[in-house]
Amino acid sequence: MDDVFSQRLTELIKNGNYTLDQIAEAAGKRAATISRYASGEIKGVKRSTIIAIADLYGVSPSWLAGLSDEKYSNTKQIRILRIKNIDDIFSDVNVVDYMDMKFRKDIPDIENYFAIEPTEDNMLPLLGLGDLAIVHYQSNVQNGQTALVYIPERNVITIKKIIKNDNVFELYSMNPYFPVEKSKDIKILGRVVKSQSENAFN
Repeated sequence: MDDVFSQRLTELIKNGNYTLDQIAEAAGKRAATISRYASGEIKGVKRSTIIAIADLYGVSPSWLAGLSDEKYSNTKQIRILRIKNIDDIFSDVNVVDYMDMKFRKDIPDIENYFAIEPTEDNMLPLLGLGDLAIVHYQSNVQNGQTALVYIPERNVITIKKIIKNDNVFELYSMNPYFPVEKSKDIKILGRVVKSQSENAFN
């Protein structure tokens, strides 16, 4: 896999329009390091680095890593988060893994999507423990939309349907055993756009 990555990176550098400095900036590395990746001198390149370089060139990270022969794909890798730092959602401390997702070609901000595992069963049957919620990072949602929210009063990050009345947020669960919560102070971390159930057919 390392050899294929080096060969394909060399191909991109040779045929592309980016300098080593530009690639290095996109990947958060030094130009000399990119050169060593291409020569095969450095093995075991981090997945986040491969994704950054693939995104720069508009190719599939799986192809660049040598895991696929499909160079161009609608499939992109998104981050799976376990949020510890709510002030910087995409900081490295929050990222626990990556997953492949298929996107329409006309979606402009794929980098703002992430996945997160619910910490409560409050959204059953839509989402339960062990499932993944696909979230678009944004600081506001429309009334009636489902959002990933931080509730300071409970110091918890959870998924709720949001209804705003005057200055009060009403937070609804799908699971009837969870009561409606009301709060004037919440932080919206994103809109839940899709659920990926691990338990539906178990």
